[in-house]
Amino acid sequence: MFSKKPQVSAISAAVYVVLSAFAANAQAQSNQLDRVEITGSSIKRSISDEGALPITVMKVEDLRQSGVTSVEGVIALLSSSQSNNVASNSIGSGTGGATYANMRGIGPERTLVLLNGRRVAAFAFSSAAVDLNSIPFAVVDRVEVLRDGASAIYGTDAIGGVINFITKTNFRGGQMSAEVSRPSGAGGNKEGGSVTFGMGDLDKDGVNFWALADYRRTQRVRALDRDFARTGIIPSKGVNGNSPTTFPGNFTQNSTGIAGNLTAPTCAAPLSVVNPNDNKVCVFDFSATIDIIPDVSQRTFASRTTFKLGGDHIASLELMANDNRNVSRVAPDPVGGIVIAPTNPFYPRGYAGLDETKSVTAGWRMVPAGNRTNESISNATRAVFDLTGTFAGYDYKGGLFWTESTASDGAIDGYVNAPFVRAQVAAGNLNPFAVATPAQLAVIEQAKRKGTFAQATGSTRGADFRVSRELFDMGGGKAAFSLGGELREEFYKNDSNDDVVLAIPSAGRSVNHVSGKRKVKALGGELLLPVTKMLELQLALRSDNYSDAGTTTNPKVGFRFQPMSEVLLRGSYNTGFRAPSLDDLYGPQTITFATSASNDPLLCPNGVVDVAKGGVKSRDCANQPQVQQGGNPNLKPEKSKTFSLGIALEPIKNLTFSVDYWNIKLRDQIAPFPQDSVVANAAKYANRYVRCKDVSVAVQANINRCLADNVNSNAIAYLITLTDNLGSVNTNGLDLSAAYTTKLESLGTFAFAYEGTYVNKYEYQNSPDDAFKQNVGVYSDGSPVFRWKHNASVGWSLGKWSSRLGLRHQSGYRDHNAPATVVGGASFYGDVGSYTLVDLSVSAKLVKGVGVTVGVKNLFDTEPPFSNQSTRSQRGYDPRYTDPLGRTLFVRGTYSF
Repeated sequence: MFSKKPQVSAISAAVYVVLSAFAANAQAQSNQLDRVEITGSSIKRSISDEGALPITVMKVEDLRQSGVTSVEGVIALLSSSQSNNVASNSIGSGTGGATYANMRGIGPERTLVLLNGRRVAAFAFSSAAVDLNSIPFAVVDRVEVLRDGASAIYGTDAIGGVINFITKTNFRGGQMSAEVSRPSGAGGNKEGGSVTFGMGDLDKDGVNFWALADYRRTQRVRALDRDFARTGIIPSKGVNGNSPTTFPGNFTQNSTGIAGNLTAPTCAAPLSVVNPNDNKVCVFDFSATIDIIPDVSQRTFASRTTFKLGGDHIASLELMANDNRNVSRVAPDPVGGIVIAPTNPFYPRGYAGLDETKSVTAGWRMVPAGNRTNESISNATRAVFDLTGTFAGYDYKGGLFWTESTASDGAIDGYVNAPFVRAQVAAGNLNPFAVATPAQLAVIEQAKRKGTFAQATGSTRGADFRVSRELFDMGGGKAAFSLGGELREEFYKNDSNDDVVLAIPSAGRSVNHVSGKRKVKALGGELLLPVTKMLELQLALRSDNYSDAGTTTNPKVGFRFQPMSEVLLRGSYNTGFRAPSLDDLYGPQTITFATSASNDPLLCPNGVVDVAKGGVKSRDCANQPQVQQGGNPNLKPEKSKTFSLGIALEPIKNLTFSVDYWNIKLRDQIAPFPQDSVVANAAKYANRYVRCKDVSVAVQANINRCLADNVNSNAIAYLITLTDNLGSVNTNGLDLSAAYTTKLESLGTFAFAYEGTYVNKYEYQNSPDDAFKQNVGVYSDGSPVFRWKHNASVGWSLGKWSSRLGLRHQSGYRDHNAPATVVGGASFYGDVGSYTLVDLSVSAKLVKGVGVTVGVKNLFDTEPPFSNQSTRSQRGYDPRYTDPLGRTLFVRGTYSF
């Protein structure tokens, strides 16, 4: 995919040459429009009217001064976002390293992401949300964030809000930039640079062309590089992130109920330690061996050609290609189901209680093979032709668009062919109970398997068109309307590399070859009614027809009331709709390891093994089960209702305040069924427990427990956690903002800014007949919802100098406290502390065209607060909501010519 960029560049240049001559004759006939399209409306209007909508506008130059170097960093500065720090999230997840936005905490698939007002292809592996890595920060000029539902304007996905990334338009000259970040701790170094070139003045020459090339990379951080992440076994704090598959290996014999390890109870420290529930076996500290931040590299090419056709008619061609590579490392490969006969030279003879006429079964962590290393590669390509202008009193905008996302995930080191390892142990060539000899290391090298697990493609192509114009006079000005339509086709395909998947069960993949597609038709209208000079109404209605999910019609009613220049009231009510994504419907159903340990309610009820029923303590108590994840063709669409009411005040010049109340009600929520709920209510969800005796031999090939215990075992094969319609979500809260700017003569200009979000309520169901669970300030079913998030800053500028002091804060919450976490026989309950980071930067324009910014992120080197969560591979903290880098110095230089 990335090799196509020179072709893209050639197309852009050719368009520029051909159209320059044509546009030169037309450029004198038109002036730039003095009205613009604001995110959240299809009607062009004066920029001064932006206050009618709860919109946050972020300029890239301000973001760069804050140390932001990626689109992900932009989202982290939004107080209304409950987004994850998902660069860390890719560790052990098989997500391809995607980054998502999550407004209001209701899920990334309910936040609509636009680029220049149009949709971006959803990430290939999920097809439900946009990978923010596909939008290069280097091309962005500003970001507009609508903190309101907007399905009546944009259609599906716009339930939690809209984030519109707007690129450069009329760029001329050249600019080179370079950025470097260095954390105080080991690892995590970042470098990046870009070159942008533009020529032609749209107003004078009638044409403008610019192109950009950008490259950046991030170095990995190991768990051992940070004290708060170096171990996942902290029983005193309720953290037991361990695996029974260790090195040297454990063994079991079901006929006698014996479980043991030849090195217990000392085990092979520091990675292998004694099982806190059984001192005869060892467990593996898998968290200590992983990366907590992966190696990431990103390359981007983008261009835009804009030209005037005469009058107010402007055409543009936007091309973009993006390549992301993510390399992450997790613990060495666990191989289970290794049968060792009594005749085997490595049989554990002499171990007390063993029946030495019968085989034992071993689980072996392949430490000699090294860490499992995944490489995820994703590519995003985009082409948009756009035509805008004015004709017969109508503003019009139309275009053709095509976007595609491709992704693959595979093994580049550390994975082994499990059947080959089992056969070599059975043949006496490998010893799972001792350090490998040189000859055995050679066999292990032969066992290594590399290759792609799966590859996916998602694409969207279509056309849209809309017109708007002023209609008639009203008490407050001209009424205006907009009418538009859209046709698009979405395609999704996900295929496994069957040989690789079958050979490497620990990859957590299943054989799959799935695909789906659909067509979407939409027609919508908007009416703007300035009833009086104080009152303005916005009415919108949109109907969407999905070839696989039916038709939905969604209205929106909004108002703006300004009784005096210092006071503005605003509010809206709208309904929303989200069709199941193609991945929700057709995604591969994969059996993989669960994210946290649990007790088997049948064989180890309440943490007490039931030997009479065939329970084995090391297998069935506080152990990781496997889960079945993936699509569900029986899903129905989600529906929502959103209400907002706000006030904005300007009591004195340059001082503004605003408070907006928002309320979202969502029903038939589409999401994977939570593992925590299955474990917490085993009786109710008994049909979600699948045991080894109930699965076929073919399925057992991917399930370690069944390999070890054969088809007659009552051991859990896997839990069914497929995507489902879970029930309802009700959430509401307040967005608050304040800003003040003052100039103090020779001391310079000071700018104070505050943005905060308070979540009053977040409750949800796991099924329509379930009671609501509270999630605000509480870790529930895999994640918390933060009650408070806010950002504050003080900026200063004087002549060539400027600086910024920023504060980022999120409140604490009740911790995970998993039922399987045991301290002294009782469940451990605790809280995660609040998290506040302070950033400082100084910028200077040294000479003409040269600018430098030097800053420190996390000035006080604040560590992530402790968490006993067991949802992620990293332990001791939650990597999704914190920054493990620590104090980080960054320098950015630019040269414009």
